[in-house]
Amino acid sequence: MNSLIAELLLLRKRAAVWVLLGFWLGASLLFTYILPYVAFLRGLAFHRNISGLVLLQLILPQNIISNALNSVSFFGVVFVLILAVLSMGSEFSWGTLTPVFTQKASRTRIFFSKTGALAIALVPFVVLVFFIGLLFSLYVAWREGQTVLLPPLWDVVRALGAAWLIMAAWSAFGILISILSSGTALAIGLGIIYSLVVENVIAGFSSQIDFLLQISKGLLRTNGTALISALGVSMQSGGGGGGGGGGGFAGPSVPTLQAALVMTAYVVLFLGVSAYILRRRDVAGAG
Repeated sequence: MNSLIAELLLLRKRAAVWVLLGFWLGASLLFTYILPYVAFLRGLAFHRNISGLVLLQLILPQNIISNALNSVSFFGVVFVLILAVLSMGSEFSWGTLTPVFTQKASRTRIFFSKTGALAIALVPFVVLVFFIGLLFSLYVAWREGQTVLLPPLWDVVRALGAAWLIMAAWSAFGILISILSSGTALAIGLGIIYSLVVENVIAGFSSQIDFLLQISKGLLRTNGTALISALGVSMQSGGGGGGGGGGGFAGPSVPTLQAALVMTAYVVLFLGVSAYILRRRDVAGAG
């Protein structure tokens, strides 16, 4: 428990954590609410050529689940991937693993203290994006004289859980590539390219090439999208979910249970492999 508390304190004192949280919330608010609202006020079409009252309806309180989950799936996972890389990879860059590993705690204990602290740190990344979306949508509803309708509380709880699991899987992936690369720069670059390009390209061609279809069904974004879709949020290209904060997804759909199991399996697999590599890797001077 002391190791977990120490890692939480370390994360709280890192400026990068607060910068990422601020950028994540700011980007979500800008692309999901502010820009669509400005487009509505000026009579412009926005994402997917939506305009007028239809655009206004998308940024009202009843759609906070759709808007938040679209943002999480599209670029929220990139922010938490970078967070995970920095939390683990920086230890290699700064050379701080050696003195840490010479302490009484085992490498495995230190590793899972770090990952436990990171799992807790994901909570504000999930909760606050819903909260600021609710505040802005309430403001829009008040300013435009719209009736305030909120989604059922149970749906919000399920959405929070799905968002956390999706972010946890991508964070575990970030931890793995940071350990494999023993640093941050390469891991962040590869992580961003993989999350925004590689999986989308595979999913985009999956309807034409059979073996890419089978590969796509096992990818992070495909299964994360399936989790979100199970909550009634449209993520397919051309769908109407979200006020514009998320991009469409052109990949295949998979059953919800499979998606939950695959995302959980990714967390276990990525962390298990990371812990094994960290235990076996030679760190100069460490015990």
